[in-house]
Amino acid sequence: MKALKTLLLAGAVAIAGPAVAQAKELQISTWLPPTHSLHKQMEQWGKEIEEETGGSLEVNIYPSSQMGAAQDHYDMVRDGIVEMSIAAPTLSTGRFPIWSLVEIPFTFANTTTGARAFHEWYLDYIDQEMPEVMLCMSTVHHPGALNFNKPNIRVPADMKGLRMRPSGATTSEWMVNMGATIIPSSLPEIKELADRGAIDGVALPWDMVLFGIHTAMPYHIDEPFYVGAQAWVINKDFYNGLTDVEKAAIDKRCGPEWSEKMSTVWYDNMREFRQQLMDDSGQHIYQLSAEERQEWIDSAQPVAEKAFEAVARRGFSDGSGMFEGLKAKLKEHGALVE
Repeated sequence: MKALKTLLLAGAVAIAGPAVAQAKELQISTWLPPTHSLHKQMEQWGKEIEEETGGSLEVNIYPSSQMGAAQDHYDMVRDGIVEMSIAAPTLSTGRFPIWSLVEIPFTFANTTTGARAFHEWYLDYIDQEMPEVMLCMSTVHHPGALNFNKPNIRVPADMKGLRMRPSGATTSEWMVNMGATIIPSSLPEIKELADRGAIDGVALPWDMVLFGIHTAMPYHIDEPFYVGAQAWVINKDFYNGLTDVEKAAIDKRCGPEWSEKMSTVWYDNMREFRQQLMDDSGQHIYQLSAEERQEWIDSAQPVAEKAFEAVARRGFSDGSGMFEGLKAKLKEHGALVE
């Protein structure tokens, strides 16, 4: 799985003649660092595909936004710049409103069976919203915490005047409704902003530890505030040009069960980071009372209504009904906040 490998094979074809077949390259672009759980899992995913196809498919992963910015990864696959990527649909505000229903607060109790439930639910809508690509997996991160540089943030009223870095458009609107000021930034920029005291809080799951952000944000509300979901998408022309053996190797490693498998490893990894913070005397993880939690849930209702309106603006009907379908699917899999 080295980027140079295809070039060497191409040289061999030129020298040895037509008897030597050239492998097809499956380029996977991500904006994740190589240390990330999903990157490590995709390395194994690619290795298994190479072995099963006898090397006719060569999988090369390009992490850390080498091939393009995070918000461009869907279009990179659609346009054939890469064969596969991890797209972040919610970064394109208003473009994928059905997918973005995933961000409505206090919905996902877990993101293990929850990831499978989300994938199963979205299969009813992908041809409407993402017709240009093939969806392989949807990974969903551990329910995200709210993390602060100061103590005693317990109810929505405490958010007034805070400078916050949200996780996406939905959490951004939610925070504005609570009186916070939004400081937009990319993931790599958050630590610098936090260290400089330019932000008071951030919506992030527990793998914020990978980026060292927790050192400046040592107060964490441990509640299922929101989740973020990523779409692992494949270029349709590339897939349609594969042999039956190559398609089978990919098909075997795509689908709702793989969404659950990938997200479960990631979830477990997040729980390790959470435990690391709990064991650190300089970090403070706390939960809300039932009354406090209900205040947060109530504060999110206008955000849900706006999300349904966004679905309607794209010409789709009944965003509220779609969301009820998602909740029913989550409940079926034991993954709904209740």
